[in-house]
Amino acid sequence: MAEVRPFRGLRYAIRAGASLTDLICPPYDVISPAQQQALEARSPHNAVHVELPRGEGDAAYANAARQFAQWQQQGILTRESAPSYYFMRHTFAHSGRILARWGLMAAVRLESYDRRIVLPHEETRPQAKEDRFRLMTACRANFSPIMCLYRDSQHRIRQAIESTGWKTPAAKATYNDEEISLWAVNGPTLDSAVQSALKDAPLFIADGHHRYETALRYRDEARKQKGRREDSDAFNYVMMTLIDVQDPGLLVLPYHRAVCGINAQGITALRNKLQEVFQLEAITPQPKTPQQLEEAVRQRPGVCMGLLGPDGEGPYMLTLRRGAARDELASLPGGAALRDSEGWVLHQAVFAPVLGAPDSPLVSYFHDPQQGWDEVLQGKLQMAFYTKPFPLDLFQTVVSAGQKLPPKSTYFHPKLPTGLVFNPLEGEL
Repeated sequence: MAEVRPFRGLRYAIRAGASLTDLICPPYDVISPAQQQALEARSPHNAVHVELPRGEGDAAYANAARQFAQWQQQGILTRESAPSYYFMRHTFAHSGRILARWGLMAAVRLESYDRRIVLPHEETRPQAKEDRFRLMTACRANFSPIMCLYRDSQHRIRQAIESTGWKTPAAKATYNDEEISLWAVNGPTLDSAVQSALKDAPLFIADGHHRYETALRYRDEARKQKGRREDSDAFNYVMMTLIDVQDPGLLVLPYHRAVCGINAQGITALRNKLQEVFQLEAITPQPKTPQQLEEAVRQRPGVCMGLLGPDGEGPYMLTLRRGAARDELASLPGGAALRDSEGWVLHQAVFAPVLGAPDSPLVSYFHDPQQGWDEVLQGKLQMAFYTKPFPLDLFQTVVSAGQKLPPKSTYFHPKLPTGLVFNPLEGEL
């Protein structure tokens, strides 16, 4: 079972219910240069100064460590007096609806993947992990929580929190037109509910694979330096936000695919392969916007995708041919389950034979439907493939079986912010 504990987080020293709007930021890997500059201008204490520090090479990590230490010395950040869980409500709008996603921030004991307690679903890149390791080593803290999913069919954690009564939040924030409320909660009732709900439940990493694997490396290095192992050492744990997979506000958006840089012969081969695997048809009524194309794909049953071709040709609907094509997919490694995933079918049945590999550098990804649409019309991309969101039940089935998903299969929206709580890694938890 996963070992989940409350922890003494570091939080901005604000009065209860005050705003963190000018102090939090997105996770480092989605911050554009323009957004970084805007966040820095909001406050000299915005979390972006440590999450994505300025400077070249080692100087950047040293700058983050200096800032982080100063904030603690100056009382900008204060340590919780008692171990707590942090419960957050994240409210946002999507497709004309208002959704609320609930998450429990906690310290979770680090476990290697082979123990099957914490389960990954994607591969990671060494460059990103090296960057996060150097930052973690310099600052000796977790800045961003890892998003993990669990299943609690009895909703014990939510019920335990609700039984405490809703008091004034410890903090609030408006973030990318989203509303966030944070509560610090502790006590035996909640702790018992957490332990009971997660006793036999694996944790599925939804977002933050690089940070989790970096935390494992940091733990191993810290153990070597210390020369002994103590279960209570804070570096044995990592900060996570745990979300029930049945939460009505848990939203998975699709990552779409695009190709660019293929010569004329290659484009012809790609078209031929697509028509061999898929039935191509016009869409009626014809979508005039990428949002309409996304919706048409979402409403069509079975394995299908929207295709926008060169110079805005289409859009078309690609529907997987039945019979031999689908049977052949099932014979590929992992195909018995993943043949119902549009991304996997596209990579394995089309990109691999035509481009030489399922993860060819000629393939790119986008989750903003307008981006792909515009870049095809502008000639920056040759083709854009609009896929469905990856089903959460298939996600659990595939990951529980020890398989990885195709690259960029899931986009959990919205991203968790950085700066609500920091997790120090020195001393005891």
